Amino acid sequence: MSDLKPVKISGELFWTKWMAEFNKAFNTDNDKYECTIGNISDDDAAKLTSLGIKVKHKEAMGNFIVAKSNYKFKPTDDTLKEIPIEALGNGSKCVAIVGSYTHRMSAKHGNAPSLKTVMVTEVKTYVPEAVTTEDDDNAL
Repeated sequence: MSDLKPVKISGELFWTKWMAEFNKAFNTDNDKYECTIGNISDDDAAKLTSLGIKVKHKEAMGNFIVAKSNYKFKPTDDTLKEIPIEALGNGSKCVAIVGSYTHRMSAKHGNAPSLKTVMVTEVKTYVPEAVTTEDDDNAL
């Protein structure tokens, strides 16, 4: 464990279903739950970097981190009541307390983020995109 004090960051949740089930899409042996927090401000990214965490960047998610755990993540609302993960969609806003820890690949990939708490401040519900037909496209 790290002696560095955890930091508070704000961002948005992505791929929330992996907070409660294993993501086996790329690795069938995966046995960790994942919590992806994206659209992290540059100031908050600097806080994470000070913990030795390498913040990644993608156009669709901005600055982001992926925390992994042996246990399911339990996001809460501002009253600390647990929010069902299936109620959360991409873009749900959150505030998280993030610590870090070293692991055997830290020299190459940086320290791993460790989420102490994830508080959801704005829920965006997942709504599958409706299938459009060619006639709908021509109506525009």
